[in-house]
Amino acid sequence: MSLVLSTPTSRHSKKTSKLNRNSFPVDRVAGNERIDEEYKVRLRSIDRNQVTIKRRQERAKNEIFLLAQQEENELENLRKEKRKILEEMKRLKALIELERANSHRKHDCQAAQLAEQRRHAANSEKKAPRIRRS
Repeated sequence: MSLVLSTPTSRHSKKTSKLNRNSFPVDRVAGNERIDEEYKVRLRSIDRNQVTIKRRQERAKNEIFLLAQQEENELENLRKEKRKILEEMKRLKALIELERANSHRKHDCQAAQLAEQRRHAANSEKKAPRIRRS
């Protein structure tokens, strides 16, 4: 019988051939690559979602700003309109008061003219000789 001494190179070659036949390391590498790819896909998805959310927030913020600005413009327009209405009311009240004053003056003038006519009539009756009938 011959004894075969195992040398370190022969042992190494046996291990290598045994590992080459084993699919575990290949499966492990493939699994790690799959996990890395899923992680990268998840990160890209998260980034896209964050960008989408940021755009929506920016759009909402701009809409709120525009609405506030429009409401402010509408409020300012309403204030201007109210001022104009108040000024018109003051003007109309002044015209009414002026008309009342003119009406009173006209009435007073008419009353004065009537009184003057009555005085003239009374004076003319006093001055006119009366004819006596006998």
